[in-house]
Amino acid sequence: MESDIFKAGVKPGSPNTQIEVKMLLCHLLAALGQPISFDQLYEALSAQELVNYFELTHILDKLLESGHISQKAEPPPAKYTATALGTQAGKEFEKNLPITVREKSLSACKRLLAQERRLSQVEITQTPREGGGFILELVLPEEGGQLMSVRVFAPTAKDCENLKRRFLNAPLTVYRGIIALLTGDEEVLGEVFTKEEPIF
Repeated sequence: MESDIFKAGVKPGSPNTQIEVKMLLCHLLAALGQPISFDQLYEALSAQELVNYFELTHILDKLLESGHISQKAEPPPAKYTATALGTQAGKEFEKNLPITVREKSLSACKRLLAQERRLSQVEITQTPREGGGFILELVLPEEGGQLMSVRVFAPTAKDCENLKRRFLNAPLTVYRGIIALLTGDEEVLGEVFTKEEPIF
């Protein structure tokens, strides 16, 4: 029986043997098709209660030793990818894993990576205002300057979070909407709320 330290925080129905976790990680890294760091993997998978810290650390080390995955240290943080051997193993054994586990793990990692990528593409500043409320500055940078910078008043911290979430989910839609309003482009206005998929 494997040590309980590897199972703490893992919900029933999740991979419960080292072999199953190896299969999951090979499948996941192959399906992602892009490098991912330990912290990103841990945050995404632990949020779904699929693996815990000790188990993830142990299995990643084993997969590195066996040549199923590789690790690139530069630029930091170090990130993992599936090798040809790991990709083959992931495809061969993915059907041994419950489809819900495969879908949840892949969706969680993709969502986290998309969120981090979006956070790197925008700038948000929240400043308390004298007398109450906050001033929220929402910026879309571009090379050499700013594509858009908007300052809005938010009465409460909750309003700030709602505004930030809406902006993070669809910064280009916000930009297009402002331009459409200022130019009176009714055709663009009619399309404004139909484009970007929420990731926050």
